[in-house]
Formats: sequence, C-alpha cells, structure tokens
Amino acid sequence: MRPAVTRRTAITYGAGALAAALAAPELLRAARAGATPGPGTAPAARAAQALGPELRRPRVLRSRRGRLDVKLVCKPAVVDMGAPAPVRTWTYDGLVPGNTWELRGGDVLRVDLRNRLPELRGEGDHDHATMDRPHEWTTTNLHTHGLHVSPRGNSDNVFLAVPPGERQRYEIELPEDHPAGLFWYHPHRHGGVCQQVRAGMAGLLIVRGDLDDVPEVRAAKERILVMQAIEVGPDYALMDPIPNPTKEQAFFPRTNLMYTVNGRMKPTITMYPGEVQRWRLLNAAEGKFMSLALEGHDLHVLGWDGLTLAEPEGEELLMMSAGNRVDALVQAGRPGVYELMLTPGSSQRPNIPGMPRSADQDEVAATASRRAQSLLCDLSASAASPRAGAAQSPDAQPPELQPRSIATVVVRGSGPRMRLPHDLPAFRPPRLKVVRRRRFEFTVERDPDNEFLSFGVDGRPFVMGNKPYRARLGTAEEWTLVNGTDNKLADHAHVYHVHVNPFKITAINGRRLSRPQWRDTQALTGRTGDSLTFEVGFTDFTGRFVEHCHVLSHEDLGMMNAIEVVRR
Repeated sequence: MRPAVTRRTAITYGAGALAAALAAPELLRAARAGATPGPGTAPAARAAQALGPELRRPRVLRSRRGRLDVKLVCKPAVVDMGAPAPVRTWTYDGLVPGNTWELRGGDVLRVDLRNRLPELRGEGDHDHATMDRPHEWTTTNLHTHGLHVSPRGNSDNVFLAVPPGERQRYEIELPEDHPAGLFWYHPHRHGGVCQQVRAGMAGLLIVRGDLDDVPEVRAAKERILVMQAIEVGPDYALMDPIPNPTKEQAFFPRTNLMYTVNGRMKPTITMYPGEVQRWRLLNAAEGKFMSLALEGHDLHVLGWDGLTLAEPEGEELLMMSAGNRVDALVQAGRPGVYELMLTPGSSQRPNIPGMPRSADQDEVAATASRRAQSLLCDLSASAASPRAGAAQSPDAQPPELQPRSIATVVVRGSGPRMRLPHDLPAFRPPRLKVVRRRRFEFTVERDPDNEFLSFGVDGRPFVMGNKPYRARLGTAEEWTLVNGTDNKLADHAHVYHVHVNPFKITAINGRRLSRPQWRDTQALTGRTGDSLTFEVGFTDFTGRFVEHCHVLSHEDLGMMNAIEVVRR
C-alpha cells in the first residue's frame, strides 16, 4: 500500500521532494531486492517479513512529592544500535538516548551533572579557540529545551560551563501552571553543542497535566520515539570536529550517519486493529529535518513543542525541524505490516515534504500540485521497471538523505476499538500588549572567494561579551526573522529556537496564517528574504538566555544571540 498523495500533501512538496517521496517505496524495494517485501507491497502480504527488534522504551524517572532528583553522567560508552559494529560515542549514563524525566507543574528538578568526557589537547583547547569555531567540545552543561523556567543562577542557564572532571548541580523550578507536554534535555555549551548532540547526548522530558486527563488520551498506550541522527566514522566511532578545516574537510566529519529510534535502527511497533496509541515524537538530531509519514495512516496531532492544540489535527505527514516535538495519536488500520517513512533533509538540501514554501516557490508548488496525480499514476504503471526509480530522481540526494523506513508497524491480533478525542485543553497563555517590533537576520559571512567565514545574527557572530538584546518583563514584542543573503548557496535553511518563552507564529514568508501556530522551534526556509513573523511574550522570568539556529553546527559557528529580560 502506498500513502495517498492528496492535493494538500502535493502543495507542500517542492518538485524534487515530491518525486523523492513518491519514489520512496521503490527505493526501499530496490534496497531489499530479492529479500523481503517493501512498502510497495500490500501490508497484509508482508506479515512474514523479517522484523527488527521491538521498540525499546527508555527508562522513565518520575517525580515524587513535588521533586525529581537525577544524577546525570556524561561519558564515553560503547552502544549497540543495530549497526554493523558497536558504536563508540558519548552518552548520558552510557545510554542513547538518556533516561526520560517525568514531572508536573510546580515540581522541582534537581540534576547533579558530572562530566566524565575526556580532556582535550591541542586545537580544541581554549587557548587555540575562537567563539565562531568548534572549541572545548568536551566541556558541557544542561539545557531543558522548551521548559518555561528561569534562566538565572543554577536553573536553565546555558552560560554555565562544566569542564571534564567537574560537576554542576542544577535546580529548576517549574511554575504551577506549566503546560503539559513534550520537552527534552541536551547539552548547550557553545562551541561543543553539535558534537555532543550528534554523538547521542539527549533525553526526553515529559510534563504531565490536563492533556493527560482527556479520557481518550489517557486510555492510549504511550510510545516514546526519540529520533536521532548519530554521526560516526568508518569504524563506527565518534570523530572529533576540525576547527580549521581545509576546503576538502568538514567542521564535523563523518562517514556513517545512522537514523535511530530510541537508540536502535529500524525497530518494530506492534498494534492491534482499531487500537489508538499515543506517539511522543522528538527530532533530537543535530540539525536534520525529518519528514515522517506512516503508510496507510493519519497522525492525529495533539500538540507541537509541548503546546496543546484546541482539537486533534489529522496529518498525512509531519515535517519536524531539529528540536521539534509532536504529540500524536495513531489509530491502527487493517492487519498488516506498515512502514514509518522518513524523508530526511539538511540545511543545504531542505526541500522535503511538508517544508513551508519559500517566497519564490509558488509556481513550483502549483506545478507540483497539477502533476502529483499523473506522477503517481506513472509510477504505479511502471513500478517494476528499473527506470521508474531513476525517473523520479531521488538519486540527486546523497545516500544519507535518501527516503527510508525508520520503523515498522505490525498490526495484528484483536482488542476493543478505541476512540479519538474531539476537544483538547488548548495552550492559552496570558495576552500581553505588543510594545515593540524588531527585524533581524540570520546571516552567513564569506570571503571574496565565497569561502565560509562565519554564521551570525545581523552579520555578527556570537561572542560572550556581545551586548544582549533587551526586552521588558510583562510585555510582548513582534519579531520578524529574515534569511539573509548567502552569495554561494541559493538555498540555505535554518531553524529558529528561543529559550524560556514559546512564540506565536503569525506569518511565514510574508503570508499571514489563518490560524497562528505556537512553537518554540521553527524552520526558516532557505531562500534569501524568506522570513518568520511571530509574537513573543515575557511573562514571568528576568535574566539572560539565547536565541539561535537549531541546526547546531550553525549555532557553534556563530549563529546565536543573547536576550536579556529586565524589569520595567
């Protein structure tokens, strides 16, 4: 069974992304040639195929009596991810991903962070480092991504530094009315963020509350799906960054990239027909975009980035930027074997299914919409031909960005048919008056030969001593973020994330949204002049925090800026 390509889906595809998505079943069939049936085969006919291990559930550490005390050790470890060889990488507590932390509004999270990563010698040391290059990448700290908490002191303070051999105690107080939803934790020491996250240092963070009390949500079995892009060398060991690469080298070298779910490649999820499961999805990659579609099924979205919708929204696919989370319900269909398809994208190749359209892509989208049905018919008519896959040209993408199945869903057995909810306790924060408007750019600086110099905000790479942008407590502002000119790359996407406070998106690429979207992380499409317009309110906390690109290599190379909220 092939997922239907509707007009709604086609409009969101660029021409190349549409072709890759339509050809995805043929790619899988070719990869499995002579072995097991692929997604182009009816799900019921795949029941006998070899399956991966059952989806592993990370251990859940729950708060008790208003408190959760955690010991968190950063250390190298050897991890079985189902790759051709054991993976030697950096971890939390020897695990990839780390344990899941579960809290409620009003709880206190206390973390004893201990850094047992190796000490650096040579150009990664502080004496040889500049702030817009990878540096001190074994120095760490802790960020609770998406939590609405204080950035001061030993709370969610990303300006703290924990060198190898040292420790830091955090105490993070959640407000009583903190939204229920899905969040995560990861390192955020500037200069080493990308290295540690691409190694696998990340974990899910759940806040329980009103959403969990909706009867249909409460009845659903929960599945945690932490999706990561683990980057390693030819021997499946994590490679060091190169602060000053040659033209033939990369800042963050790798030869193998593995897409894992809960630390394993291609796990299996079992359901019975009519069952509803709650899937808690996290894109914990260092910078990869992830477009997801479950063959033959809709995903009924409850909320994005820990912020609940007013009602479930049925989606054929989800496009998740690095750092995005989605809480969704899935209702199993007929017995069979179904593939959870991933189409990955990168900052330089971002046009995957579901990516918002760039400002100059209206005609491309219209053409894709008109041709979608004929492409699908052509593909169906010639699926057995070796030319069919080539005609759709997914080969233009490098192997690590080829569409693939990231997990298998097996529907079998029997049980009571479950229901989906109609209404949800929507996220509705206090309304604050917009007192100021701001326009700023994510920029890339190049030399006269168009070679890369640095990333920045308004042309300025991040430096600790830079004066922060100041906002007043108790007010709101409207910000427009623009994708600045890149003289070398015609398409260079970013991902915007701001700490402490979520934001309400009102326009994308100059087009007003009929319904604003609440997020804390959002793709900024890749063409010069593309933009996001959003409102952000400063309701509770003063102090200094950051906004940055969540393509974490961009952040480590300078695309970050400090924000400080002050009293009136």
